[in-house]
Amino acid sequence: MKIIKTLFFSLIVMIALQLNAQPSHLLPLQNDDPSSIQPFEALIEFDGALRPCIQVNLDPETKTLKEAWRAYLKDNYDFKLKGIGFLSNKDLLSAETITVTQISSKEMDFYTQIIEDENGSEMKVFVRYGYDIYINKEGTPNDYYALAEIVESFLKYYLPIYYKGRVNDTEKRIIKLRDESNDLEKEIAEDSNRIANLKQEIKDLEEELESNIERLELANKKLIKRSEKLNRIRNQLSNL
Repeated sequence: MKIIKTLFFSLIVMIALQLNAQPSHLLPLQNDDPSSIQPFEALIEFDGALRPCIQVNLDPETKTLKEAWRAYLKDNYDFKLKGIGFLSNKDLLSAETITVTQISSKEMDFYTQIIEDENGSEMKVFVRYGYDIYINKEGTPNDYYALAEIVESFLKYYLPIYYKGRVNDTEKRIIKLRDESNDLEKEIAEDSNRIANLKQEIKDLEEELESNIERLELANKKLIKRSEKLNRIRNQLSNL
């Protein structure tokens, strides 16, 4: 358990270091490290064209990540993403004609695409004003970096919770496996004792059978001799 907890705290430190290693206004242009949880600049195809977005690749599976992201935005920025919930699990989540003052006082459409990738989930976040004005680093840098900070704040909040849950699950699994192993060891010991007892019982029965066979052979020999003697006596008596 101590090893698992140590690994968990090491993981939390690593997450914090990765997220704090580079300020939001210096988001990397791409992510060359598949193990990194650092957001980076990217593009997404949407509404017939490539749009600027902020991308991050994470371990949680898609539905878990969507639900956590929706809840975080609702609790901290007072808007609700549509597309995930009861009987709904879309790749593209949206909240249209909303205001997020941390980004801008303008009305905006807030989008997030979360799809499965080879390691877990690919998450892309982008925002547009009006029909075809998308937040981007060149045209609206302050808004763009504010959006990046929202993504980073979510990661700092959510990932420790997610990995702590995985650690707890692993600890419970280890306890269960340890209990199952102990039960199996007891069963093996009991079965071994039963087998040893059965072996001894079989040996005793075999010895008893061998003794009975010897007694049976001796009894047969006595029967033959006594039958012969009986016949002689009968012959002798008939001649009297």
